[in-house]
Amino acid sequence: MKRTAVFLAVLTAFLLNGCTEKDSNDISITPYPLSEEEQTLISKTGVDAIQFFKLNGELSENEDLQFAMETYKDGVLAEDQIYTKGQVEKEFNEDLISFGFDRQDNDLIILNGMVNGLLENQHDIEGMDSSSFSSFISEKTKLVKDEAVYLVSWIGSKGNALEGLSINEDGSLSESVKMADTAYVFKIILTDYKKE
Repeated sequence: MKRTAVFLAVLTAFLLNGCTEKDSNDISITPYPLSEEEQTLISKTGVDAIQFFKLNGELSENEDLQFAMETYKDGVLAEDQIYTKGQVEKEFNEDLISFGFDRQDNDLIILNGMVNGLLENQHDIEGMDSSSFSSFISEKTKLVKDEAVYLVSWIGSKGNALEGLSINEDGSLSESVKMADTAYVFKIILTDYKKE
């Protein structure tokens, strides 16, 4: 009888532990197509290009969403910077995020609309005489733990042939990034929550 009770206690603890450590496995991101009226409104803001996405799903307590930007200079990855982590919100229900670009003379202003506000940063793009904006996902995309999902990019050229960026079947960036004089590529990553 004592063995049965111990066995049931261990089994119950194991099952409860399995439930509390459960990962979300249901966080997704979907492009948000703008209506004609919304496109007209945005055209009045002066932003050169912007793409909206909807986040859906729920993070478990031990998960985090990270937003990062890869910077390429002369076709080489110069920086891979996580700029948002430690996600406070754990539940998303059609929550909008956005990535926009606005060129002002020799500066590129990058706008990132997040669930709780707007991030804005400025980059010197002197000498860039042409540019391209790309959005990489066209349908609902499920986030997989520790696998980056590329969302948008801005690519600039100093007179070289300009080819927009694309994504390979495995989700990695195409080799065309190596032709970029400058490129800013944004991605989202579902990962484990790490306390600072």
